[in-house]
Amino acid sequence: MPLAAASLIFVAGCQEASKDGEQIVAKVGTQSITVAEYKGAIKRLLPEGTVEGEGAIEIKKDVIGALIEEGLILAQAGKTGVSISDAELISEIEIIKKEYGDDSFKDAVAERYGSIDSWKEEIRRKLLMKKTIAAALGVAAVVPEEAARKYYREHKVEYAFPARFRASHIVVATEESAIDIRRKLTAANFADIARKASLGPEAKEGGDLGFFGMGEMPEEFEAAVFALKVGEVSPVVKTGYGFHIFMLVSKKKGGRVAYPDARESIMERLRGDKANSELAAWILSLKKNTPIEVNEGLL
Repeated sequence: MPLAAASLIFVAGCQEASKDGEQIVAKVGTQSITVAEYKGAIKRLLPEGTVEGEGAIEIKKDVIGALIEEGLILAQAGKTGVSISDAELISEIEIIKKEYGDDSFKDAVAERYGSIDSWKEEIRRKLLMKKTIAAALGVAAVVPEEAARKYYREHKVEYAFPARFRASHIVVATEESAIDIRRKLTAANFADIARKASLGPEAKEGGDLGFFGMGEMPEEFEAAVFALKVGEVSPVVKTGYGFHIFMLVSKKKGGRVAYPDARESIMERLRGDKANSELAAWILSLKKNTPIEVNEGLL
């Protein structure tokens, strides 16, 4: 989320230090964000760990902006008494371990956080932010049925699906062989001859290419297959791969996903959009009521 300009002050030459002598890159109310915390965030959020070149200052402002928003949310957690129990933390850690696997998990922690303790603290902080946001915004956003129907009407192209074709082919090295095979071919014996004569990797499957739609196969394949009726065998077709004979096995008509089938995904999307909008408004209100300073010279 972008920083609210009205509540953010960039200070060019401030060299204020924290109690341990470290320079402060930003202040959020009474909280301080140190250079070390800022650099740690850069390392976690950006794979290369450094930001240089065109657009670097905007990326750096985005990172410090994210840290500022974290500070605002965590301050609210303190004010409202929200906390994360050890049991909640352990449960979340176990879920993450299962998703990563032991080796990947250890490598990721070492690279991004330096130690298990630092990583656990980061997980606790993220859980605390999530819980604080949930407490502030309440239950999931409610989306009126008509809003979902309107979205469906206005985004019909998103729910359209093209025709799909299932075809088989035989490919050989010479035109003479292809012509000879074509004379013998029928829909009934196509698969057997493909297994014996075709040079393609699909030969063992009777030449079956599976289902495909427009733009998924070489143009010569599509031009030949799309012109056929189901069960019809094509003339010999020359391509960069050899000499082919195609048969259209079946066809699925194109169409559009019906509203009842699309409804839940639309509701989920609209709930997400509404929740994001409510979260942005809440963050903005926190910024407006909190003095924020950033030492741009330390970014």
